[in-house]
Amino acid sequence: MSTTRRHLETLLTEAGVRAVPAPSPEFVAGLEARLLADARPATARVVAPMPVRSRVRVLTPSVVAAAAAIAAAVLVASLTGWFGRDSSTPRLALASAVDTTVVLPNGNEVEGTNGLDLPDGTIVRTGPEGHAAVGNVDLGPSQVAVVEDGRIKVALPDVTLPPVTTPSLPGILP
Repeated sequence: MSTTRRHLETLLTEAGVRAVPAPSPEFVAGLEARLLADARPATARVVAPMPVRSRVRVLTPSVVAAAAAIAAAVLVASLTGWFGRDSSTPRLALASAVDTTVVLPNGNEVEGTNGLDLPDGTIVRTGPEGHAAVGNVDLGPSQVAVVEDGRIKVALPDVTLPPVTTPSLPGILP
């Protein structure tokens, strides 16, 4: 006769409801003797100490991973310019530059290249076919801009108007 799952569940439920008989005094005495025998130190039994190296093996990968993460963070910070940067003044740089000349505050004139830092006092000039982008400012051909207080300011070209002669009207009224 095969036992079904439902039948087994019924048998276990009935067994759990019935009262449990108290253990016999002989069983209790024998169990106590066995437990006390195991509690006494055995002279023949030698317990090998846990090797220290296994603990080191567990710690080594985590230490190496932490050191690698810190090294990566420092590398990223240094490459993006977080170190040695004054947070009070924004960092300006050329985002794009074609046919562009940059005059640095020390007087050096260099070709404008993408990513070139522009400190205060820098002059950016585009050629007749040039264009440049600094922050949210786009310079077109033959334009000049100056960096002041961490911002780029476009210099307006000098406009000279030709002289205008005002025509005289003959008097209409007598």
